[in-house]
Amino acid sequence: MKDRISETGIIEDRELAEYYSLMAQRYMTIPCKRVLKRVMSKGIEKGRAIDVGTGPGIFPIFLSKAIPGIQFKGIDLSPVMVDLARGNAVADGISDRVEFEVGSAYSLPVEDHSLDLVLCINTLHHLDHPVVFFNEVARSLKEGGAFVIVDFHRDTTSIFIWIFDLFWKIYFGKHPKAKRGFLDSVYSSYTIEECRTFLGQSRLRDWKLYTRTVEMWIESMVHERRIKL
Repeated sequence: MKDRISETGIIEDRELAEYYSLMAQRYMTIPCKRVLKRVMSKGIEKGRAIDVGTGPGIFPIFLSKAIPGIQFKGIDLSPVMVDLARGNAVADGISDRVEFEVGSAYSLPVEDHSLDLVLCINTLHHLDHPVVFFNEVARSLKEGGAFVIVDFHRDTTSIFIWIFDLFWKIYFGKHPKAKRGFLDSVYSSYTIEECRTFLGQSRLRDWKLYTRTVEMWIESMVHERRIKL
């Protein structure tokens, strides 16, 4: 297994950001539905939510349309991505229910215990200080609030890495600067044991961690119900 190679860069290339936005809108419906199912299983039907590392805003826009009672804020370190996310929200006609701003995972722009939901999809591997982020999640959530954090894990098997890298190159890798996107993200991600250690060091409680092929899911342990989509 490779040592972690940090991938902390902010996307400033407008052309590359627009390419990622277009590909995400075209191919991310199934991942969005998977996250939606996990959110709905936790009984979150209204309230305030934040999406950390939102990129072009695909997940909060999708969830806002599926669950109109949730008021979303999406944050990202890239001003270019935030601008694209705002445009995507306007295009989908929900700019009144989801807002986007430049913001850091290490200092969420919300009051203490004010959120009903925290999302963080494929952003954890960008963070060199995950304990700080986990503490921010704990600070910002209301009692009984939920979180869904999804990322890759570096200790996945080489065959899975090869298969998913192939899919990435087919669907997302047509831009020359995006060809290594999946591999760079996987090699920047944390192992399951590393993540368990970080969670144990943080103030975040009542979490569960499990894997799905190359993915690592971290969720709040609240009463769940079966949901069919």
